[in-house]
Amino acid sequence: MEDTFTLNEVKSLILQKTGIRNITPADCKRISIEISKTLNKNVSETTIKRLFGFAVVKHNFSKFTLTTLTEYVNKEDEQNWSNTPLVSTQATVRSWSDIRRNARKITNFMLKGIKNRSGIPYEMTISRKFAEQDFEEFYKSKQSFTCFISQPGYGRTILLSHLVEHFFQGETPVHSDSTALFISAVNLFHPDQHQLSFEDRIKMQLGIPHHESLLEYINENHNANDKKFVIIIDGFSEVLVKRDLKRHMFENIISFICAIEHNEKIKVVMSMRSSTWMRFYDCMRHSAFLKSKWFTGNYFNHNEMSNVPPLTGKEIDRIIHRINQSDIDELNPKLKSQLKFPLYIQLYYQLKEEDPQFNYSSSITFHELISRFIQEKIYKSNYYTEKILFLKKVIQLTEYGKRTNVVPKDLLIAELSAFKNAYMELVSEGILVEEKSQDDYQPREYVRFIYPHIFEYFLFIELLEKFHLQVNWTFFEYIQRNYENSNIRFHLLQWTIRFIIRIGDFSSLAHVFDLELNHFERNYLILFIAENLRFRARYSQDTLKLLSEHKLHETLIKQLINFDFVDSCYKEAVNVLADIADNDESRAIYQSILVIFDVLSMDQDQLSLRLTKIASIDLMGWPISPYEVCRLIYMKLNNQPETEHALVKDLGHFNYPFPETLTVLDTRQGVSYLLLLLLNTFYGSDEGTLKIIHSIRKLHPGIFSKRTAFSIFMMNVFGIACSKMNPGKKTNQLERILFEVHQHKTRYKLTEYSECMFRMMQANQLRLRQEFVKAYEYSNESLQIFKRNDLNLNCIMIYDIMIAIFKDLNDAVKVNEYKYERLCFMEERKIPHRLLVSTG
Repeated sequence: MEDTFTLNEVKSLILQKTGIRNITPADCKRISIEISKTLNKNVSETTIKRLFGFAVVKHNFSKFTLTTLTEYVNKEDEQNWSNTPLVSTQATVRSWSDIRRNARKITNFMLKGIKNRSGIPYEMTISRKFAEQDFEEFYKSKQSFTCFISQPGYGRTILLSHLVEHFFQGETPVHSDSTALFISAVNLFHPDQHQLSFEDRIKMQLGIPHHESLLEYINENHNANDKKFVIIIDGFSEVLVKRDLKRHMFENIISFICAIEHNEKIKVVMSMRSSTWMRFYDCMRHSAFLKSKWFTGNYFNHNEMSNVPPLTGKEIDRIIHRINQSDIDELNPKLKSQLKFPLYIQLYYQLKEEDPQFNYSSSITFHELISRFIQEKIYKSNYYTEKILFLKKVIQLTEYGKRTNVVPKDLLIAELSAFKNAYMELVSEGILVEEKSQDDYQPREYVRFIYPHIFEYFLFIELLEKFHLQVNWTFFEYIQRNYENSNIRFHLLQWTIRFIIRIGDFSSLAHVFDLELNHFERNYLILFIAENLRFRARYSQDTLKLLSEHKLHETLIKQLINFDFVDSCYKEAVNVLADIADNDESRAIYQSILVIFDVLSMDQDQLSLRLTKIASIDLMGWPISPYEVCRLIYMKLNNQPETEHALVKDLGHFNYPFPETLTVLDTRQGVSYLLLLLLNTFYGSDEGTLKIIHSIRKLHPGIFSKRTAFSIFMMNVFGIACSKMNPGKKTNQLERILFEVHQHKTRYKLTEYSECMFRMMQANQLRLRQEFVKAYEYSNESLQIFKRNDLNLNCIMIYDIMIAIFKDLNDAVKVNEYKYERLCFMEERKIPHRLLVSTG
């Protein structure tokens, strides 16, 4: 047979050149055609099949075949190939330095292959500190072998390559005098060589004569020093042999470990998937000696059968910084937690390559990664039809996820028989996992999805089929009713929204907001919808047209009247919707809400930019111009107040051209009222706040009888003004009403901003009742929340309350302390000291 090392190098380069990751017999014809097109030379499909092990090899490959394949994979390096001395099974090494040279050559080839096949540029990958510590501890121990074990996708191959570079092959290797042989299991184990021992296979690779002893070579050359011979094996999952031969392969390795006995000069390091390790462990579980020679690692988890932990937050930060050079804090926390599995980092990199701006606040990236993972691991894999049918049965046996996500294996007997290969790949690829019950007297095997989000995806697909792909109110109501007390419900809603937007049936999205959702869920789903729409608009030009046809902006605008200014999802959603607005009316509402955020932040630069954006929008029909309100507040912040402006002069009279009868208060009117209240904060007084809210009540007689998010918000603003202007019996009564409302926050779907506003009112009321400790606690709680969300205007109001508390206590030291803290706070945020803001 030709040199195994050379043939595997040819195979690796062919796959690299053709872009094939997992070769199948069908790919051999394509490779044959590609060679013919490129070189005008013919290498038959059968020959390619023989090369990759899909056909029986009865004789050596011809020189023509080897030359043609070499020419195809690397024309420019053809001369180098012909001049490079190949490692031959017939060659006889002359010295230990020859052995080390051959080991280094094989190791370098292995490293080169890993770097070429890396899912992201190799320079973006990192070394794992835990692995370095584990390896160093193993290297110095008396144990003979260790194995890095995990489910697929944990980056074990990259982990090994960095270990080899760090300890043996780098510029300043830690163990430069030791010898490392880093090799793929594919290069060691062949069906036609099953009679060879593990030691013989290693000797073939290194060019050591058959009659010589590898162990004696190592002992002779390492006996005088503390250096060692380390055999590192990766790629067990790529060895395509039958189960009985795979067991023979494991027993081969175990026999070699037994032959080492107490020889500490030889170390064996392996890398295996959890399912492969379980088979390997079955071959050694009854040997106390072998167990004593196994270094488990410091992170071994018996339940998960793994000793490779996910990436840490700092490790993720390092990789992401190398990928996009952006601030890692911009990443969505859910996405960041998903990227702890290296396989998703590869998919994330692909997304960033396709669209460098691909970075979303919602979990849209998370869903894209899940979708791509499933496409690659299932829909583009072998036996994909059988895999889908098998997973379908698993979902059905979980009662569509209502009861559990674990299925007894004995209930899958028929499917296991019909789809054996598909099932084995699902387990091998880390989609499914087998478990054994620990509690029953008669142990029972179970099957479950490893990752909950993969389970949720296939559950959603199965529900779609159950409803014949009709996503209507019945579909949403079914999810709400059957998964009400489960986290699955919210995830299913997101998969449903993503599907609706993909197919362009935007009208169905209105059903989402007919469900019982709390404000967090509502705000998040608005953001999720907005970002999916923006993402769709980048690859589908009909998105804006569909938005207009289905009047989706009108639907979404109705949901924004809750004014949840301390929920980042709310602000992000409005920003995204402003980007994809299809008319001036929608754009004006979105920009006006963003004006409110800018005013609350008191950021002059941001207000200036907002004025530029809103200046070009048609504001006809707005009783109170958002542009004028923004401009007037901006002028006040710049110490150029326009007290003679009509809007300012009419503040106390509320003399604006609103319609006389307004039965339903819409978002545009709500925004107008809030802008007016903010203008009054800068140009008016607490008395003006009371007058404005009384006027709103006259225009909307039923507004305060209904416990809506907007009415509760207005009652809180009214309560704060009353506690300063008219403390007493009526204000106490209003406080009790608001307290009862906030006690039932689930029922009334209160926003956190509304709760903070109520705490402001309570703090002032408690101060008046001389309950100073509680008043201070309430003030401080609200202050921290407002600071986190850059609501600087609210912060200044809270500081005023805190200063008043310590004035009432006659504590001059604390009064001055908080006055100084308020001054520093304003300086840091470039808020003018001269600005006298009413605390109403």
